[in-house]
Amino acid sequence: MSGITQPSFNDVAVALRNVKALTEPAEAHGLLCALFSAGADVRLHAWVDSMLTSFIEEGDIKAKESLDVLEALYRSTKEQYNSGYFDLELLLPSEEEPFYSRIGALAMWCQSFLSGLGLTGIDLKKYDSGDIGEAIQDLSKMARLQYDCEEEGNEDDEKAYFELIEYTKVAALLLHSEFSIKGQSEES
Repeated sequence: MSGITQPSFNDVAVALRNVKALTEPAEAHGLLCALFSAGADVRLHAWVDSMLTSFIEEGDIKAKESLDVLEALYRSTKEQYNSGYFDLELLLPSEEEPFYSRIGALAMWCQSFLSGLGLTGIDLKKYDSGDIGEAIQDLSKMARLQYDCEEEGNEDDEKAYFELIEYTKVAALLLHSEFSIKGQSEES
């Protein structure tokens, strides 16, 4: 698989806080994946700049370390898309985090992914049938997921959560195969 290790959800959360970004890790990764799925020419600095709320002062060591974490996320995600194997690893909280937090992060990832596709100019409403339409509709439903109970999910909840993650990966692959090819043919 990838030669570049994807940073953890917590490392990305700390990095985003350190650079005063107004985004969450799952949201940032969902957007990045959408841009790659759409076949966009994603530039590292443009993606990072889109999340920042202020300039980073030159010589800010804490910000430099945080930018290195974000660059590792960018490079590992790009490598996953370019590998040909498309072994996408969603940036979500670890299993040690409360179940409702993990569900919320998955919902945020899906919402950001769909929003990112829209930002690239893809009209998601025109895909109302077929496999592409079904994947978009399912991701849209998943973007509204909530788990209101602060108790841990039971075994069935955990199994369903794992299946949703796997489905999200497959849907992202399907959309990538559809939209990145269309984006390339439109450029020709």
